[in-house]
Amino acid sequence: MNPQSGMFEPDNPHQHHLEWVLRPGVTPEALAAAAVEARRADEVGDGSVAVVGFGPALVNALFSQVVPEDYAGFEPVGTDAGWYAPSTQADLWIWVQGRERAAVLDRAIAFAQALDGLARVVSDVPVFQRRENRDFTGFVDGTANPKEDARFAAALVSDGPAAGSSIALTQRWRHKLDAFNACPVAEQEGIIGRTKVDDIELEGDAMPDDSHVSRTDVKLDGEALKIYRRSAPYGDAREQGLLFLAFSCERRRIQVQLDRMFGVCEDGLHDRIVEFSDALSGSYWFVPAEEALEAATR
Repeated sequence: MNPQSGMFEPDNPHQHHLEWVLRPGVTPEALAAAAVEARRADEVGDGSVAVVGFGPALVNALFSQVVPEDYAGFEPVGTDAGWYAPSTQADLWIWVQGRERAAVLDRAIAFAQALDGLARVVSDVPVFQRRENRDFTGFVDGTANPKEDARFAAALVSDGPAAGSSIALTQRWRHKLDAFNACPVAEQEGIIGRTKVDDIELEGDAMPDDSHVSRTDVKLDGEALKIYRRSAPYGDAREQGLLFLAFSCERRRIQVQLDRMFGVCEDGLHDRIVEFSDALSGSYWFVPAEEALEAATR
């Protein structure tokens, strides 16, 4: 089974994330068919490419035979009184990327127009790459991401009916840059777990237990829980943040990292990054293989 190729496209400088919820009276079949038909513009050659993911309502109706066993919608993580990640689980997600901003925006508009009578847009976030792939915090993002074939092992279900598919998480994070930038650089590096200028991972006693690297570089029973991240910054003159995107062969890998970030663990530690960035949204998506996508919408 062939995965949706856009998952592994080289990092394109311009991207756009759209999420929809089904309108009353519209069937999951109708929405999925319209989304797949609109996606066929990939064949036109405007330089953009789109990845399509589905939330629980559409998965249950269309992909119950090919979805990974542990797929489920996003549930809130943490507590209102502490560190907290809300659920904004929607029904359909489309991620458009390309080399030219105009082509990506035109494609996003085309999707919105094609689906307007069937679903309501609930999230519309253009994102982009910054120099050296640095986040607004000034740190390089995605340094430890799996490379080459390791990307496929981390992101894709390897066998069975769900082979070639993936589970994706999208989250929008709004940075509190004034607070972060007020910290000395050495403290910033301890929060992230890497040096700011040279992008070198801290080692030994220099690596805090509550750094972002420490909380998300996880092993269970000796197995490294690797995921494949494709996050990108978003923002304007008033608000800056990160649209977090990760693909995984199983939901557990992502959920364990989230639990460790938000202090939902026996050790009681949280990721210090949550002190300087607020999670505003959260959805899990089933990203079917190409063959499953086409079969479900015939």
